Amino acid sequence: MSGAVTRTVVANAPTVRVAVVIDFGPSARMSPRIVIKCPKVPAGTNGATVLASVADSFHVPAPTYAASGLLCSIDGYPSTGCGTLTSAGYAYWSYWHGGRHWSYANVGPAEWTVTNDDVEGWRFEDHGAANPSDAAPALPSDFETVCADAATSPAPTPTSGPPGGSTTLLIGVALLVIVLGGGAGIRWRRQQRT
Repeated sequence: MSGAVTRTVVANAPTVRVAVVIDFGPSARMSPRIVIKCPKVPAGTNGATVLASVADSFHVPAPTYAASGLLCSIDGYPSTGCGTLTSAGYAYWSYWHGGRHWSYANVGPAEWTVTNDDVEGWRFEDHGAANPSDAAPALPSDFETVCADAATSPAPTPTSGPPGGSTTLLIGVALLVIVLGGGAGIRWRRQQRT
């Protein structure tokens, strides 16, 4: 994949609703750390196009990809490196499918066609193993829970504390930054925290 995602929209085409969870990871010093959107997309859309449409709906930079098709960045994060192997592990965006539980994707998003009520998950792993043992997105994995009560979710608030804080803090932050609906909700503006 070259970094550009081709979109073909047919007028009056059937649509499917998909939940998208983007988790920038516990060591990302930004707010919001987790972004959620439940868009309607044309039936037959692949996961890469869904991710690009979410970025487009929030007016943030499009996802970037390496020539191999590996996802390099979402909203420009990380700003450098793409699938970098470090002494601490592999830094990359892991790709997940929801349902009763998160399942590590065994094919890339360009090869995956979404269906109604699918949950697409992305989590940045800064010290990952590049396999299913890596941490899944830090939210529930089922469509109804991810997309429930979006309109009443409070606006995101800045958080503080060390990276990898408590689970309670992560769940609290996740609940505060839920962003859902076809254009309704909170605008995704990622801000670096200091």
